[in-house]
Amino acid sequence: MNNREIAGLAFNSIRYRSLRSWLAIMGIVIGVASIISLISISVGMNDQIQKNLGGLGANLITISSGGSQAGSMGFGGGPPMGGQGGMGGSGSTETAITFQEAEQLKKVANVSAVDARLQERATVTYRNKNASLTVIGTEPSAFPASAAATLLQGTAFLPGDTSSAILGYSVATETFNDSMLNKPIKIDGKVFRVIGILNTSGSSFGGPDRNVFISQRAAKTLFSQTQNASSVIAITASGSDPDVVAAAIAVKLRALHRVTAAKQDFTVSTASSMQSTISSVTGTLSLFLGAIASISLIVGGIGVANAMFTSVLEQTKYIGLLKALGARKRMILKLFVFEAGLVGLVGGILGIVLSFAGSAVLTSFGMPSRISLELLALGLGVSMLVGIVSGLIPARNAASVAPVEALKYE
Repeated sequence: MNNREIAGLAFNSIRYRSLRSWLAIMGIVIGVASIISLISISVGMNDQIQKNLGGLGANLITISSGGSQAGSMGFGGGPPMGGQGGMGGSGSTETAITFQEAEQLKKVANVSAVDARLQERATVTYRNKNASLTVIGTEPSAFPASAAATLLQGTAFLPGDTSSAILGYSVATETFNDSMLNKPIKIDGKVFRVIGILNTSGSSFGGPDRNVFISQRAAKTLFSQTQNASSVIAITASGSDPDVVAAAIAVKLRALHRVTAAKQDFTVSTASSMQSTISSVTGTLSLFLGAIASISLIVGGIGVANAMFTSVLEQTKYIGLLKALGARKRMILKLFVFEAGLVGLVGGILGIVLSFAGSAVLTSFGMPSRISLELLALGLGVSMLVGIVSGLIPARNAASVAPVEALKYE
């Protein structure tokens, strides 16, 4: 008897025990759908974050105070915040980066511009509405390239301008929801005129959309800080490798701070270093979510094993008849393994269909979710594997039944 005929017998066995078979299949369906749906969340999150990071500008390098031992080549993994100050690392020292040091970074090869920023939360007032927003003092010559967003309306800062402001897209369209161009606003009581509105960056992760920008000179006066920068954005020259430039910046700053790489008191980050960090985090999240969802699949596998044990008991006489007709132990083993594998296959296919519905529901609630072909293959493969493994012991028991005793079984 060939494999095709054995598979036909297995299919008929499931068909004539439809209720028990479908109950076993449903356990697999729920397990597979859970695994695919939960892992699709981490895949969707990774896609969204990588897209947002790409929107921040691949040619931007963020330097912020706070050492990190995680980075290779002397720079760490803090995010390249195109619209906000960069995150510090986990080091024990917090030496601020001064505006004078930022000027020295302009001498590093392939650095086309440097934006030494001063950043604070401040109360921004427009007409009778107040909002607590991040206000960033920026170097006019480096803006808007350092913000990783183009101007939607208006003009950029002029050198020496101390009374103008440029708003992020969300500030203009959501926070104040008005035509803001050329309108006066107050920042901590000081009047500024809105000369520009940035286009949306398409980023919900560190983008400039929810920030207000003023000139560096105005920020120094407003926040009474003339010595230390909150963060520094370096813009690399066209055609250069940002990671190579970042390494050169780290070497320059270590020399200025007189520290070694082991005691580095600042963090230098690029888009690629952040993407690598995010991929690592979402990969761990995928494993965690997959492990949780696997519990339901294990329960489904126990259901398959239970159904197969019952099937062996019910078909003991049938097994004896097959053996009396010359069927070997290997064929009996294959018969029940095929039956268990078929349960896993059907459960996997239906689980995939259900996972698409689950993904659609998650997306409707604003949860990022993406089902990839690799994820579908994983779900189907795991479901068949669970079915086959769950059926191995019952199949082995069936194959070991003595023909004479099986024919006597009632």
